[in-house]
Amino acid sequence: MNQEPVLIKGVVAFPNPNGNREIRFIDAFYHDLFKIPDHSNIVISYLDGGKRCVPCEYIDDTHVDIDGTAFHICQFAELMMRNGATYEPEHPPAEPTYGTYEIYQIKEVGRVDYCFMGYERAKKQFDPNDYRREYAYMLPKDMTLEEVFSRHNADTRPFSMRMRSMSVSDVLVINRDGKKTAYYVDSFGFQEVKQFFKQKAPQKNTRPIAKKRTEPER
Repeated sequence: MNQEPVLIKGVVAFPNPNGNREIRFIDAFYHDLFKIPDHSNIVISYLDGGKRCVPCEYIDDTHVDIDGTAFHICQFAELMMRNGATYEPEHPPAEPTYGTYEIYQIKEVGRVDYCFMGYERAKKQFDPNDYRREYAYMLPKDMTLEEVFSRHNADTRPFSMRMRSMSVSDVLVINRDGKKTAYYVDSFGFQEVKQFFKQKAPQKNTRPIAKKRTEPER
């Protein structure tokens, strides 16, 4: 690399020499999600239902200033994963190249007879109001339901200290192309449950949110 580094916002940066100032966003596993122009905004949606629209400024192709804090793009993605938060452009494209997913689990396991049961046995008792949203994160374009399930059963799974591993009777909600689809985690595979949205009462999730770092990691 012949380009000389530049110190920008405390980051030793290598801005694109061709003048391209698009800001790239990825998930914590380095899958591409979307790009936005320099000095555009993203909307961060938190697990407790709160939202923030924050300004973003290009530093170089792998660093970005978000609301006054400099991040490596993977560092920001990891922070959002730890928080169970999602992020998208303030003005999403007509055909998004990303989605989001949410995991719902039965709130009171001891008081619900169908917890951990396959769908055939559970369907007559299934009640969306038995569930609480426990997690949300970004969904790369080609990520499958099975991959989400595997991620949340690994020893390194997100929220491992705050929620149980993904299991039979959990509900996985996929938001792609502006459409939400709910799936009951069955003994084998997934069963779509359209009634999940029709019957579910409004809910405020009160799980704690990890605090935002005041300085990026070095």
